Order: sequence, then C-alpha cells, then structure tokens
Amino acid sequence: MLTPMDIHNKEFKRGFRGYSEEDVDAFMDDLAGDYEKVYREYCELKERSEKLQDKLSQYEKMESTMNSTLMLAQQTAENVKVSARKEADLILQEAENKKKQMLDETTFNVQTTQKDMDKMKTQVNAFRAKVRSILTSQLRLLDDMVLEEEEVRTETASKEPVVEEKK
Repeated sequence: MLTPMDIHNKEFKRGFRGYSEEDVDAFMDDLAGDYEKVYREYCELKERSEKLQDKLSQYEKMESTMNSTLMLAQQTAENVKVSARKEADLILQEAENKKKQMLDETTFNVQTTQKDMDKMKTQVNAFRAKVRSILTSQLRLLDDMVLEEEEVRTETASKEPVVEEKK
C-alpha cells in the first residue's frame, strides 16, 4: 500500500509532450492530501477496529465464562435437588421403618399384656374356686358342728332327770 510520502516523492519521467508539470504537481499535492487524510482515517479505523475486536474477544470470553457458570449453577441446583429428594426419601423411609417398629412393639406389648390379663383371669378364677371350696367346706363343718351340738343337747336332755319345780 502506498503511503502519503510515497505519493509526495513520486517522480514521473518527462516526455516530449507531456502534461504540464505544475498541473501534475498540483494534482499530486491534492491527491497526496486526500490520500493522507483517508490513510489517517484508515489507521484510526483500523486501530479502533482492533480495540473493538479485543473488546469483543473479552466479551466473548465473559459470555463463555458466564455460560459455563450458568451451566455449573444449573447442574449444582439439579444436584442439590436430587440430593434433597434422596435425603427426603431417606428420612421418609427411616420414619416409615420407625413407625413400623413402634407399631410392632406396641402390638407385641398389647399381646403380652393380653396374655398376662388372661393368666390373671385364670388365676383369679382358680382363687375364687379355691376360696369357694374352702368356704363351702367351712360351712359344712359349721353345719356339722351345729348338728353335733344339737345332738349332744338332745342326748344330754334325755339323760337328765326331769326336775319339777315346786310351786
């Protein structure tokens, strides 16, 4: 690419009937000025483009980092949800097992208590029967004693002489 200095320093060969040297020089000066202006704008635009390209690269890196971070956050959130669900399921399972164990223990205790009650009823009934039997035998014994006493009175009364009372 030609620089403005290249245009200023350009020399043409002279011919027999060539262009007017002054017109060519004036045109070349105008051309060099315009070219210099365009070249400066080009350099500024090129520098600006490079800066914008650098910024774009930075933004693309930031975007990539943000996407990675977002994906990681989503994955972490999903992992936390899965972990929380597993923990909740485990807690529910433990609670269910504890409930079943407590229910089994309660059922066992109720059955044991029922057996103990049945034993006690049997013992109470046996005790009642024994007491009833003892009382019945005691009543018979008492009745026998009363009968014997009456017999003895009757015998004694028949053996004693009858005493009349005097009036």
